[in-house]
Amino acid sequence: MAVGDHLTLNELRRRARKAKDPIEKDRFLAVYHAKRGLTAKEVARIIPDTRRWVQATVRRYNQEGSEALKDKRHQTRGRSPSPREVS
Repeated sequence: MAVGDHLTLNELRRRARKAKDPIEKDRFLAVYHAKRGLTAKEVARIIPDTRRWVQATVRRYNQEGSEALKDKRHQTRGRSPSPREVS
């Protein structure tokens, strides 16, 4: 599995250790292990998650860099209420 050169191995490991959010931590660890040369199946056993999740995480990292690994679920406010719901 090819992993982009956005961050070094040491930086990926450091960010995984530093991450307070468990999802963010798992994402950094998945990319870290993939960059070490482990297969998606091997990484999935370590994390633990599915092989597809590992592949999707590495793909996002390759496309968007380390920002793609942050957990942004808590930053979204959801949809705005419709005018009918407000009235």
